[in-house]
Amino acid sequence: MKVRILTIVLTALCLLSAVAFSQILYSNLVGSVTDPQQAAVIGATITIKNNATGYSVSTKTDDRGAYEIRNIPPGVYEIKVTSPGFATFEVPDIALQANNISRVDAPLKVGNISEVVTVGAEVAQLQTDKSDIHADISSDQLTQITVGGYRNFQSMMDLMPGVMPSAFQNASTDSPARALTTNVNGTARNSNNTRIDGAANVFTWLPHHAYYVPPIESIDTVNISTNNFDAEQGMAGGPRFQ
Repeated sequence: MKVRILTIVLTALCLLSAVAFSQILYSNLVGSVTDPQQAAVIGATITIKNNATGYSVSTKTDDRGAYEIRNIPPGVYEIKVTSPGFATFEVPDIALQANNISRVDAPLKVGNISEVVTVGAEVAQLQTDKSDIHADISSDQLTQITVGGYRNFQSMMDLMPGVMPSAFQNASTDSPARALTTNVNGTARNSNNTRIDGAANVFTWLPHHAYYVPPIESIDTVNISTNNFDAEQGMAGGPRFQ
């Protein structure tokens, strides 16, 4: 079973939650449904399904034609939007990542509901549904890119803007896992926070140390927030790793 890591350097690296930490380990999907005249389609049904796990959930658009699905387990999903009098709108494969809000707008075309209009998921050029500055590192990147520092995922932070080069800290007795330390955007290293599957992963007396450094092969995603992360993802004065 692979883990998800979140880090906040009063900024961050972390993942998952329930109410207070709903976006840390899960993903949110938002969007709007419109007709050919750009008017809102009220009561349209949006269904998402992860074909790999069988997980599925549905919702309907509100009086503004908008929808939101919260707390979605990360993965690749199929999205379908249906409404009487319109052709079915379908996005076959869209990756929903932890601690992210993805947007899929559905411009419906008049037609029979049995007709299907399939589109490819577009990559948003500007993030407008979330204010934080973050980066995501996938398991493919972790395993295919050369990672130094005892194959420590923290080495990948050096590729992020505003991050000082990582270095070993103290002695191996203080950090047997050989956790790395770094300063982000001028903040103190002990302002960083690292979580694994939503749980804090730092020494209480040496908060700049990650308590446990998981093997790269066991990591599913690393989410690094370096600025403007949500209040629910506090416990950090610098970046946050999750």
